[in-house]
Amino acid sequence: MNEIKVRYGQASDINGMIILDQKLYPGAWQVEIAFVERLLERNKSVYKIVEENGELKGYISLIPLDKRTYDQLLFGQIDESKICHHALAYKKGKEVYIYFSSIIVDIFHENRKKYSRALILELLNWIEEIQETGVVIKEFGMIAITDAGNRICQSMGFNKVWEVKEHGETYNVYKGTVVDVKNGIKVRHHTVVISHSISI
Repeated sequence: MNEIKVRYGQASDINGMIILDQKLYPGAWQVEIAFVERLLERNKSVYKIVEENGELKGYISLIPLDKRTYDQLLFGQIDESKICHHALAYKKGKEVYIYFSSIIVDIFHENRKKYSRALILELLNWIEEIQETGVVIKEFGMIAITDAGNRICQSMGFNKVWEVKEHGETYNVYKGTVVDVKNGIKVRHHTVVISHSISI
C-alpha cells in the first residue's frame, strides 16, 4: 500500500529536489545545493516535503525575510539566489515577511493530485506552527513564473501588485495575508478546492 506523507525538508532531500526542479523549472529558477544548504543553516523550517514510500514527489518553500530584503526581492532589486543569506530564524515577537518561493509536485506522476492536496493541506498546519513560535507573519509574497503559479495565487485571494523582470522574462508579483491563505484553501469532505497542477 502506498504511503504519502509530508514532513520538514532536510539536507538529505537536496538531490531529490534538484531532480524535480530540473523536470519542471526553467534553468535560472532551479534550486542549487549551496542555496538549500545555506537556507537550512539559517532556518531548518523552510521546506516541507511530500513523499510517497520514501521517495520525494514535491515540496513547498516558505522563506522568512525582513521587510527590506523582502521588498528588494519582489521589486527585482536582489536576485532570489542571494536571499538564502538573509533568511530569518523564527523568534518570539519577530515580524517576518514570508517569500512563498516554491510549490512544486511531479506533475507527470499519476498521483500528482494527491501530492498537491497533501502539500496544500499541510500549509495550514505549517502556518499555525510558525505562529506558535510567537512570530508575527506580516505578509506573504510570491513571484509566479508559471501559469499554474498565477492560478494558485489567484485561488488564495492574493493580489497582483506589479510585474518584475527576472532573467530576461516578466513575471507577476502577488501579495497576500495569513487570512487570504486560510480562506483560499477550502476543505470540504477532505477535498481541497484549489488548482492541483502545481509549480509556481
